[in-house]
Amino acid sequence: MLQYLIVALTVGAALLYSVWALLPAAVRVSAAAGLARGAARLGMTERKAQRLQSTLASAGTCSECAQCKGCARVPPRAESGQR
Repeated sequence: MLQYLIVALTVGAALLYSVWALLPAAVRVSAAAGLARGAARLGMTERKAQRLQSTLASAGTCSECAQCKGCARVPPRAESGQR
């Protein structure tokens, strides 16, 4: 019985994560703000609530790296006369 509970919780967590990752960015940011406000009402400090909001808003996105292209650049090789 305990195994079924563990499997159900794992599947539920995976489902929530996949839905969160596939949400449009505007909806995800709005939902993150709502969750942070709810956490602040339940006793979380304002600073921690803001950090939670920024973490949730960016979780599951891969567009952060696509904007800067910093990692995609290959540094130029120093050319010397030797090969």
